[in-house]
This record gives sequence, C-alpha cells and structure tokens, in this order.
Amino acid sequence: MAATTAAAAPAATANAVPAATSIPPPAAPTSKAPALTTSGTNWPTVVGSLTTYGRWLLANPNPTLTGPVTEPGCSADDALAASLQTYVDESSYVLPDAPTLTSIVCPTGSVGAQVVIDIEATRGIGPVYDRRQTANTRQRSELAALPPTEFSLTLTRGADSRWHICSVNTEDPPDREAITVCSEPMSPGLSVGLPERRPTT
Repeated sequence: MAATTAAAAPAATANAVPAATSIPPPAAPTSKAPALTTSGTNWPTVVGSLTTYGRWLLANPNPTLTGPVTEPGCSADDALAASLQTYVDESSYVLPDAPTLTSIVCPTGSVGAQVVIDIEATRGIGPVYDRRQTANTRQRSELAALPPTEFSLTLTRGADSRWHICSVNTEDPPDREAITVCSEPMSPGLSVGLPERRPTT
C-alpha cells in the first residue's frame, strides 16, 4: 500500500502586514470660525451665535471643535461630534440653507448654571458636497428640509462663563402660559444641536 504524503502548507509571507484602512484627517477650515456671543441673558443673541457657529462646523467638519458650542459629556456634544466625524470619514461637508427661527421662548425666574429655552425653527435643504470631486460633480447628496419644528434646548453655563448646548428635546412643546416669548420671528442661522436629517442618496 502506497504511503500517503500530506500536502505541504504554503509558506507564510515574511513580515506580512495587514492592510490598513486610511482615515482622512479633518480638512483645514475654508473660513475663520465666527466669533461667539454666548454669555449673558440676551437669549436671541446667545442662541443665534451658537447656531451660526454650528453652521460653520457643518461646512468645516471637525469633531475636535465642538467645545465652544456644546458641553462635553452631554448628549448634544456626543451627537454633534459623531455627525462631524462621519463627514470627515466621507471627505464631505454641508452648506445648509440658513434656517429661520420663528420664535424663541425665554426662561423665567433666576438664571443658574442651566436653563431651558424653547424655540421653533424651520430650514431648507442642505447640499452635501464631496471634497474629492471636481466642481461639476461635487454635490453627492443633501440633508432633507426641516419643517416647522419645536425644540427645547438645555443650555449649561461652562467654566468659561459661556452658554453651551447640553441637550435638544423635540417631545415637549413650550408651555406658553408659563413662560415668555421674547422674540418672534427671527433668523439667526439655526442648525447646531438640531436632530439631523441624514443625506438622501
């Protein structure tokens, strides 16, 4: 009976290195970050400044730059950083329409380290662009338009004495009998912290 010879295993490649997945770094900002006016109790100015910076972040996504507008450890900061990281990974950015803030309801009573401000906002579509494409094919998708929607913003006063967004809630509409509408309408360029409609492809 003939002896059976086992097939030789292929020789391992010396110094084999697993293929690495390249993660692009955030692109350099195309414009200077807007100045923040987020201290004090002029709530239309505070909210407008926070959200204008938010629009700048969408156009210049970098998850390490959320600190000026969201409070570290809060849900708004986690959500914004995750969204910006997605755009960095995709080498994309967003140029959202300037939203309209149709009303803002001021907090009443003494102001401590945290306040809740109720707003109503609407926004048009937001084109999503690919940094790697030429001008003729740069738009890859778009953020859906935001219909008139009520939000409750929880703001926290940080160690820098400025207000930062901690959370955003769309479940509880403002109780207009208990609080004061301090401005309506207005258009500060709203976007930071709002629940995001992901791109449609």
